Formats: sequence, C-alpha cells, structure tokens
Amino acid sequence: MTGTLSALPAWQARLAGMAAFTVPGLLIRLSGAHVPPVLGVLVFGGAVMAAAFMLAAAAEAAEVDLSPGIAVAGVAFVAVLPEYVIEIYFAFTAQVEYVTASLTGSTRLLLSFAVGMPAIASMVMARRGVGQLKVVQLKPQRRVDLAIIAAASCYAPLIVVRGHLAWQDAMVLLALYVLYLRRISSGSPEPPHLVGVAAELGKLGKRDRRRWVAGLMAFSASTILATAEPFAHSVLGTGTMVGISPYLVVQWLVPLATEMPELVIAFVLIQHRRPAQGVAVLLSSAVSQWTLALGTLPIAYAAGAGEGPLPLFPREQVEVLLTMGLA
Repeated sequence: MTGTLSALPAWQARLAGMAAFTVPGLLIRLSGAHVPPVLGVLVFGGAVMAAAFMLAAAAEAAEVDLSPGIAVAGVAFVAVLPEYVIEIYFAFTAQVEYVTASLTGSTRLLLSFAVGMPAIASMVMARRGVGQLKVVQLKPQRRVDLAIIAAASCYAPLIVVRGHLAWQDAMVLLALYVLYLRRISSGSPEPPHLVGVAAELGKLGKRDRRRWVAGLMAFSASTILATAEPFAHSVLGTGTMVGISPYLVVQWLVPLATEMPELVIAFVLIQHRRPAQGVAVLLSSAVSQWTLALGTLPIAYAAGAGEGPLPLFPREQVEVLLTMGLA
C-alpha cells in the first residue's frame, strides 16, 4: 500500500490519505454496527473532517470553471447537507422540540463564525509567521447574501406571532432561496489563486479537472451524508452521558459537529489568502439554513406526521426571535 501511494503524484497521495480516513466511518455506517458514543464521535467525526478537506480542495478548483457565486453556493449547499438532513429527520419524525433547536443553533453558529473566522485564522497565520489579515473585503455580490438573510429575518416575526410554520411560509422562504440563486448566478469564472491540491487540480485540462472536481464533490457529499447522522447521534449520546440537556446538545453541540465542513472549508480558504471566499461560504450556508431549510421543515413535518402546520412552542418562538436578532 505504501509503495502504491509513493508511486502517485503528491497531490493524489494526499487525497488518497484523506479518503482513507473516511473508510472506518463508512464501513461502520454501512455495516449497521453500533459503537459507543465517544468512539462514534472519533470515527464518524474523522470521516466528516476528511471529507470536508477534500470538498474544500474541490471547491477552490471549481471556481476555475464556474461563476464565483454559483461555485460558493454549490459548495455551501453540499457542506450544509449534514445539518439539513438532521433537521429534516427531526421534522419528519415529529420531534418538534428539536427542529428549531437545530436550525437556530446552526444559523447562529454560521453567522458568528462568518464574523470571527478571519480573526481566528489570522492568529494561526501569525503563529506560523506567514503574516496577518488586516481587512476582509467582500465583493458587492455578497450583499445579496446579507439582503436575503435580512429579508428572511424580517419575515420570521410573522411565523412567531402565528406560532407555527405553514405551507405559506414554505412558499415565501423557498422563493427567497430561488431568488438568491438567480441573483448570484451572474458573472463569469475568475482565475483564482490556488495552492496545494486545489492548485494541482487547476492545472489539469478542462475535461480532467471537471471529472476530478465532480468526483471529489460526489464522494465528499456521499461520505458526509452517510456519516453525519451517526456523528450527530454520537455527539448527542456523549453530551447526555456527561449530563448536558438534550435540547442544548441539539442546539449547540450537534450543529458544531455537523457544520464542520463549512468551518473547515472557510478556514482553508482564509489560510490560502482568500478570506472573502471563506466568509462567503459561511454566509451562503446561513442563507441555505434560514430559507431553504426553514422553508422545507413544514413540508417534511406534513409528510411524516401526516398533519400540519408545524407547531412552535413558546421556547422555540423565543429561539427564533433571538436568531432573527443576530441575523
């Protein structure tokens, strides 16, 4: 095996090494075996982390062929899938008390890191002696992200006042997401400054590059989807073992685990001197959560519970209002 890896180009060997870290989690998931929560955190968390780094490389290389907005939105959507799947699962199984806990926690996490991630990465870069970030200059196109988040936040009080999520809310929120995709789809590909594995992917011919990027994204997305749910359950089990409230675990620890892909991608982009793109991934993920995910929840609830609308209890109403204030 070592001889085989040494025969590969360095960048392919690095990708193979990352893929190897996903194998234990995938095998356990496919076999249906049950593992202790702490071991599950390590095994499934390792798979999610490795897949996130592979997705980060593919995300950077994708900007060679796609418009910047679509590339960022596509990567953000794939990266947010773990949390999205868990939120849909809670709604479909009518675990109403956990639906908004997961959604509000993940949205707050993404918005907080969108502000704080450049500072964290800058400190790490300073320790390595490679300089610090002074300013993060967002392109005017990124104002669309902020405008859509603001529009969804302005609409949120209507949901809170009614005390439930109905199909009308789903239509409004999903329409905002469609509008977001249309507004960011303009623009031509720009040659990004790539480093590491992404740089090697960027040097490939157009046909080979697209195959590699598509393959890496498909593998990463499949791995994340397969291991995100058991990873979240392992985090939930570990938290309850040490006496943490299940609601707080779902609101804070599970999103921290399932949003790992976005955080890794943003950190890698900032480390590669592309802070604007890193922040853009986090903002785009927040848009997906606050429009696409929130709008899909009443549909999933109706499909699973056979009734509707999706009720919001007093605690959930307060949490939605608090998240709206942060947004």
